[in-house]
Amino acid sequence: MKEQLFVVGIRHRKTNEKIKLQVWADCVDNATHGLRGLISYDTEYLWTGSGPVYDEHGQIITRDSDR
Repeated sequence: MKEQLFVVGIRHRKTNEKIKLQVWADCVDNATHGLRGLISYDTEYLWTGSGPVYDEHGQIITRDSDR
């Protein structure tokens, strides 16, 4: 199975500190959903967006996974 590297942006509700997490997943929905314990309506962090990570040649970063 192929996985892609995604960046998931979050922001702390009180301090407004922004954090970008890199997550390996098969799709952007799974990358974001994998952080559901950290980001939701009743946690300290808000989701600000998710997307693929690109290398210096503009190609999406991928890897083979045994999962």
